Amino acid sequence: MACLRLLMGFLTYGLMISYLSGVFAKVFVLDGIDNSLDNTTFDYVVVGCGIAGLVVSNRLSEDSNTTVLCLDAGSLDNFEPLIQWPVFIGHQPPLFYEWGMATVPQIQLDGNSRPVPCGKGVGGGSLINGMLWNRGSQADFDSWEELGNPGWGWSDLLPYFRKSETFTPQAYAGQDLSDADQIDSWNPKVHGFRGPVQVSYPEHLWPQSWAWFEALEELGIPKAEDPNDGSNGGGYFIPLNIHPTNQTRSDARRAYWDPVSNRTNFNLGINAQVTQVLFEPVGPAYAFRHATSNRAEFGSFRRQHPEGRSRRAFAVRFAFNSTSPHQIVSARREIILAAGGLHTPHLLELSGVGDNLLLSSLGIQTIVDLPGVGNNLQDHALVHLNYAYQNASIASPATLFTNATYYAEAQSEYIASKTGPFTAKPSTAIGFPSLSQITNATYSANANALASLDNASSYLLPGIGDPVKAGVAAQLPFLLRALNKSSVPSHEILNDNSGGLDLSLMRPLSRGTVHVSSPDPWSHPTINPNWLAHPLDFAIMREAMVFNHRLLQTPQLAVLQPSFAQVPVNASYSLLEAILRAGVGTEYHYSSTAAMLPRELGGVVDPNLTVYGTENLRVVDSSVFPIIPGAHLQAVVYGVAEKAADVIRGNWQERVGRLEQALDWQVPTGEFWLWLGEELGWPVNVGGK
Repeated sequence: MACLRLLMGFLTYGLMISYLSGVFAKVFVLDGIDNSLDNTTFDYVVVGCGIAGLVVSNRLSEDSNTTVLCLDAGSLDNFEPLIQWPVFIGHQPPLFYEWGMATVPQIQLDGNSRPVPCGKGVGGGSLINGMLWNRGSQADFDSWEELGNPGWGWSDLLPYFRKSETFTPQAYAGQDLSDADQIDSWNPKVHGFRGPVQVSYPEHLWPQSWAWFEALEELGIPKAEDPNDGSNGGGYFIPLNIHPTNQTRSDARRAYWDPVSNRTNFNLGINAQVTQVLFEPVGPAYAFRHATSNRAEFGSFRRQHPEGRSRRAFAVRFAFNSTSPHQIVSARREIILAAGGLHTPHLLELSGVGDNLLLSSLGIQTIVDLPGVGNNLQDHALVHLNYAYQNASIASPATLFTNATYYAEAQSEYIASKTGPFTAKPSTAIGFPSLSQITNATYSANANALASLDNASSYLLPGIGDPVKAGVAAQLPFLLRALNKSSVPSHEILNDNSGGLDLSLMRPLSRGTVHVSSPDPWSHPTINPNWLAHPLDFAIMREAMVFNHRLLQTPQLAVLQPSFAQVPVNASYSLLEAILRAGVGTEYHYSSTAAMLPRELGGVVDPNLTVYGTENLRVVDSSVFPIIPGAHLQAVVYGVAEKAADVIRGNWQERVGRLEQALDWQVPTGEFWLWLGEELGWPVNVGGK
C-alpha cells in the first residue's frame, strides 16, 4: 500500500504539472491556416460559446488548476449598435451573427418553409434576442422534477436564477410619481444582486403602455406582482438584460467572458466549427468502479447502459470551414455540448449518438443507440399581427422609423446621456393570459377534454419510436394541468406599443424534430418544428386572435385608433385560421431535443446531464428541457447552466474522493489497474477493440 501511495503522489504531481503547463494564448482565431490548437489537451472542452457554454466555462475555470477551452463556430462581435442598442431589437442583425437555417415545408400549415434564426458568435442567441427576462411558472420546473429529474424543481433552480443576475429595479426616467408608482413591484427574495448579467428596465417608457395595462384589467387580467416569482401570469413591464447605467444589452459575452478574459486557464477558440465528438470504449473497469463504490449504482449502470459498456468522449474534431483541414483537441475530464436546441442534437448524430435506424441509413456508425436525440422538439409558435395605431398625436416606436427628425433627436439624446426612446425596445409592456381568461369556462373544459382524449403522440411526425411516444404521453398530464390553472399563461401577447400584438403559444402539445441530413457536417440539419400540428394548439391561438380584438375595442386602446387591415373586425374562424396557417413561425425558443428524461421515455441525458451510454459527455443548453417553460428562455438557460456547473464540479470531486479511497481498497491487481487508468483518462484496450 505504501508503494501505491508513492505512485499516487507521482501521478498527482504529474497531473498538476500538465495543468499548469497548459497555459495558451487567450483567444485562438481559426483562419484555415493556423493550427495552434491541434493536438492540445484541456480538462474540459465546451462546444458552443453561447449562454450555456460561457456560463459553464466561466464557472469551471474559477478553479485555477482546471483548464477550459470553449469552441465556437462564430466570432467575437465588434460592439455594433445593431447588437448593443435596445432600439434595434427586431431589426436584422449582421448576417455573420446568424446561421441562416430554415425549416422543411410546414405541411400542417400552408406548405411553406420558415426561417429559423440562431445566434452565432461568442454570446450566441444573447447577441440578437429580444432581451426579455422572465423565468416561467413554478409549475414548469416542478414538472421537470416529477418527470424523473430530482433536484430540478423550482426551489432547486431559484438559487441559480438569482446567482446569474444583478437586478436593478428603477422607475422610468421622465415619469411623474403617480406613474412611477405603477412600475412593477418586485420581490427581493427571488432576485439576485451580485450576478454577471445586468437585469433592469429602459430609461424610456412608451405612453401607450398605460393604456395597455388598463385594457388588460378591463378584461380581467391583472398586473402581476413580480414576473419572476414563479407565477408569471398577467400583465407586466418585463425586465430586460440591460445595463441600468449605460442602457446597452447585457449579453453572455459581456457578462461571462469579458470580465474574466485575463484568466490564463479559460480559453476561447473562435471560427472553429466542431464536426464530431470522438469516443473510445470503456469496459469492465467502469462497471467495476460502480459495483465497488456503490452496489446500488451498479444496477442503475446496467439499466442506463444496456450495451454492456459505456463510451468515453476523449476529443472533438473541428475546422474553420469545409475546405480547411480538421484539427483535434482532447479533454482529460469531460466534453460538454452547449450548441443549442438545434445544433446539439445535430452534433450528437454526426458523432454516432442517436437513432440507429436513422444513422445507419446515412452511413454513420452508431456509437450509442439513443432514439430520443433530435425528437421532442418544442418551440413557442408565434404569429405577427399588426393593428397599426393611426393616432399620430402620440409618439410610438414606429414614429422613430417614420419621422427623421424624431429619430435624429432621439439618437443624439441616447449618445449624449443614454436616455430617451433609443433605450426602449418596442415590447416592454406585455401580457401572459391564461386559457380561462381569454375564453369562457365551458370552452376551456372542452379544449382540455379534446387534448386528453386525443393522445399527443397521435400528432407526432412519422417514424417516431415507442420510447419517444411514451415520453410525450408522460408530458401530457402536466400540460393539461397547467392549462387548467387560471394563474398559468396559455399564451403571450407581445405588445409593441405601435399596434403590433404578436401572439406566442406557451404550452405547445405539438412536437417536432431536428435531425442530421447528411454525414457531411457542413450540411444544415433537417428542421421540422411541426408548429400547431395538435388541434388544441391551433384552437388556443385562434381564440387568442379573437381576444386581441376584444382588447383593441376597449376604450383604453380604441383611442389609439388601431387598424384592422390585416385581421378584420369580426373575422370568421376560417379567415383567422387562414391567417394563422400563413403567418405562424418561430419565437426562436428551440428546446427539448436532448431531453432530460428517463431513457425509456426517450430521454437523452440523465439528471446529471450526462448522455446515456457515455461516461463523460454532457449536454448543457435548452435541448435538455423536458418541457419548454412558458417564458422567454434566456433567463432559464442561464440558471440551468449555473446549476450544471455545480453538478459537474460536484461529480468531479466525488470522483477524486473515490480515487483517494482506492488507496485503501483491497482489489484484484488487474481490475485495479484498469480502473485507475480510466480514472486518469488513459486509453483502455478492451477485447482488442
